[in-house]
Amino acid sequence: MGRKKSKGPEGPRPNDSWKYILEMQINGRNVSKGTELKIRGERGRYRFVQYIVTPTTEWLDVWGGKKGAEQMRSFKLDRVKTVHYKNQTVQNLAAEYKQKLKDKKEELNESDQD
Repeated sequence: MGRKKSKGPEGPRPNDSWKYILEMQINGRNVSKGTELKIRGERGRYRFVQYIVTPTTEWLDVWGGKKGAEQMRSFKLDRVKTVHYKNQTVQNLAAEYKQKLKDKKEELNESDQD
């Protein structure tokens, strides 16, 4: 017979007061999950994941970097240099292509039903 799993400590967790924001505006442009950003002082493009606000600080979580060396990174909001309106990373281009194919397939199915 195995050991009984104990539940963690009851009460508030350290990050209960954190706010996770998935859509926002940076430099006058709307940013949502997957939008590509250029970060000042860093090479490569980064894809927006989330914006986190705590009682003491705030930062952006992004995924990206140089080709072949992409990783999860965190930056202050003032380090965002550019919000790109066209996606160029391989993953984003593949996701856009899949979405176009899906939309086209749905459109053909709707026209066949008429």
